[in-house]
Amino acid sequence: MRPYQTVKSATYLLLAISLLTLGACGNDGVKEIAPRLVKVIVIGQDANNLQTHEGLDKKIANNPAELSFDASGKVIEVLVQQGSTVIAGQSIGRLMPSSMSMSESSALTSYRAVRAEISSAESDFKRYTELRQKNFISSSEFEKRISAVELARAKFEQSMEQLGFVTLRAIEPGSVTKISFQNGQQLSAQQVVVHIKLATQTRTQTLQVTKSAAITIPSESIHSDGASVFRVKLNEGSKELGVIELVKLTISSVDESKAVVTGGLTQGDIVVAAGWHALTAGQKVRVALITKAP
Repeated sequence: MRPYQTVKSATYLLLAISLLTLGACGNDGVKEIAPRLVKVIVIGQDANNLQTHEGLDKKIANNPAELSFDASGKVIEVLVQQGSTVIAGQSIGRLMPSSMSMSESSALTSYRAVRAEISSAESDFKRYTELRQKNFISSSEFEKRISAVELARAKFEQSMEQLGFVTLRAIEPGSVTKISFQNGQQLSAQQVVVHIKLATQTRTQTLQVTKSAAITIPSESIHSDGASVFRVKLNEGSKELGVIELVKLTISSVDESKAVVTGGLTQGDIVVAAGWHALTAGQKVRVALITKAP
């Protein structure tokens, strides 16, 4: 072999080794983005019997008699008063979390807009209620108005979730005996702000009734189309990692706290309970918190 050929071959060899080395270094330096954490509900299971991932927030549900927000922030709305009777899932108050990314003025402007919209819908419903009491409209027409206001309330709750506000809800039915928060007040996470005297119905009875009835899910988990949710398909052998998929539902009724589903979901399905607007079908996720059924 001639000398210049030997040098040329050696040069190509060194170049190939260098490229392989750089490629290997590059692969070691690339870190896969961690799957997004999601809050879910498991259809047909009591959240008190489920466990969350080690090291994450293990507060599955508030003490039903002593309620607190899961985040710190500024109160923007108090929806009940002392002596009020509440049902499971009913909204009690809302706050703007300290971690909210948008500016306070922008968030409040959006809040006031959607609040005005739902207030208008409820005013219309009150007017139709009076007309029905006077037999000026038919029962079928009034039923349509009931469905319309229920849908408006559900969409309002979804808007609050999309804007990033945190809603405090009753876990079990009862009556409010003490309220320790007001509009404009700054609260700490897990600070008890509402005391409730629980109804006589036991948790076991509630679960038995729910199990025998149609499937219920939080209304805030339903997408803006009013007929779909994200379901988490866990990876084989994993209890926390999975991929989300879009599921179309058949819904018989919906209110501000829950929706009754008659098709599309089965017992044991894992559904994204909130924050669906920040997710896309096929996205990898990690279960961070399992919430209680409505």
